Amino acid sequence: MIIQRYLQNRFLVSTVTFLALLLSIIILIIIPSFQEIKVINQQVLEERVRLEKLYVRGQLQKKVRDNYNSIKNDIGFLDEFLLKENQELQYITTLEHYANENNVSLEITIGEPQRKPQQRFSILPFTLQLSGNWPAIVKWLSDIETLPYYTNIKEITVTARDAQGKDRASSVSISAETYWLITEEI
Repeated sequence: MIIQRYLQNRFLVSTVTFLALLLSIIILIIIPSFQEIKVINQQVLEERVRLEKLYVRGQLQKKVRDNYNSIKNDIGFLDEFLLKENQELQYITTLEHYANENNVSLEITIGEPQRKPQQRFSILPFTLQLSGNWPAIVKWLSDIETLPYYTNIKEITVTARDAQGKDRASSVSISAETYWLITEEI
């Protein structure tokens, strides 16, 4: 009986010791390792997200660079239809030339130039008052449309009145903006 009791106690002590050792291994080694693995997984995820963002940004930069390289040689086309700033007289002279050619009376009012920082061009508003017969005014508009300069017409007001003879007298008011290439910084 003593041997049996000794063996039971020995088995119980061995089991308790084994369980205590197992519990201490779990508490001291496995749980901290899981926590560290969790932290490392979070860091890996954050690094992956950061690298994906860098990759996307790099792809966008590459695309922008490729787009720029594809149009770099064509950038000069702006110079063809934008007059140089402070050369408004050339534009006005051209408008007046077509008005005289089409027998149209023309009055030009020039607005204040609008310069925006960091842009290569400025905007100059014009108000054009035309008087004459309707076919001549339409011909003048057609001539202006074929000019190599960019003129953005904002508003057109047309009035017609009966006149002596076969052509009706017309009056047209045009609000327009022109774009001028900035040649030097102020």
